[in-house]
Amino acid sequence: MIELRALQHRYGKAVVLDVPRLSIDASTVLVGHNGAGKSTLLLSLAGLLVPTEGVITIGGSPAGSPAARRRVSFVPDSPALFDDLTLADQMLYVARLHGGRRAEPTEASGELVALLDAGELLDRLPSAMSKGQRQKASLLVATARPCAVLLADEPTTGLDAESRNALLRGFAYLEQAAGIIIVSSTHDGQLIAATPGRLRLSGGRLADEDGEAGESSDQADIEVGESQREPAGAAPPPSSRWRSRSRFSEE
Repeated sequence: MIELRALQHRYGKAVVLDVPRLSIDASTVLVGHNGAGKSTLLLSLAGLLVPTEGVITIGGSPAGSPAARRRVSFVPDSPALFDDLTLADQMLYVARLHGGRRAEPTEASGELVALLDAGELLDRLPSAMSKGQRQKASLLVATARPCAVLLADEPTTGLDAESRNALLRGFAYLEQAAGIIIVSSTHDGQLIAATPGRLRLSGGRLADEDGEAGESSDQADIEVGESQREPAGAAPPPSSRWRSRSRFSEE
């Protein structure tokens, strides 16, 4: 699903990311110290950061291209939410932005509302949410549209133990029932243990479990998982939940 070849990102002469070859076909966590290159890699996969050199493809399409963006949804480390829209409105807006004026939020996002115990948040503005609640809201908005790959930068930040466990259940649902590949960066031991694949970064390079970075010229192909999943399908028939809660429903 995700292929990287000869990827390098530099700021001036400083090399912040150097990944010669990498294939990802299963949910994977990116681990490493702050500044190791995890967020840079996620932003590159999302097409929000253009690498200095190299190629990234998502399902065979270049990262950042319209075809790749249809397959990828991104949860940033700081929730990006509209200040003047309730969560239900934001989810419906994103669903229709990607699927047309009659589209509804995906069945997966509806299931996540229940798994994250977020029903009470649907009618709230972001200003009335705690940091952890905004983190949940960001995930719900990201999954309101169909996607095959979900990128999440530090998704457990700001979550208490109960909410973290709920997030892990939500990720398991997205992987197993919705067929979504989740690539996340984290320092959270529970999320690391619950994720099939693990990639450690050190100094912008892939490293072994001891944190020793490999030489870029000598690294062999690295493959994470063998996906037997199909991309998540189109949104299901309209749900009464969204029609009753969103002001966009009657437009």
